[in-house]
Amino acid sequence: MSQTTNAAPNTATTIPLDMSGMNITKHEIAVMQVLSEICPPMLKGNQKQRFYKSYNMQLRELMPSLEDPKAAIQYLSTQQDYRQILQGMRSWTMSFAKQDNQELCEDMANAEF
Repeated sequence: MSQTTNAAPNTATTIPLDMSGMNITKHEIAVMQVLSEICPPMLKGNQKQRFYKSYNMQLRELMPSLEDPKAAIQYLSTQQDYRQILQGMRSWTMSFAKQDNQELCEDMANAEF
């Protein structure tokens, strides 16, 4: 009388994130995410565009096996362990002088690929 259905998991809300083949840690991903949060407001004009280009290239290099590294970061942001790492990276980054962070952001904007 009962039927079993093989319900597929809701793939719209789940991103398979297999980091086993990558040489990147959640801490490194968190650093990149924090830079994407703090750098754009510190940069002017086309520096912002160069920063985004550099940021996207870095993500692709760090996570070459993922089709959409930004979606992976968004997914990680929903995970409790990653959120704790991310909060720690935000605090650590803000412990540096604003000038130091700005120089780091400018260096990334001026990176050559």
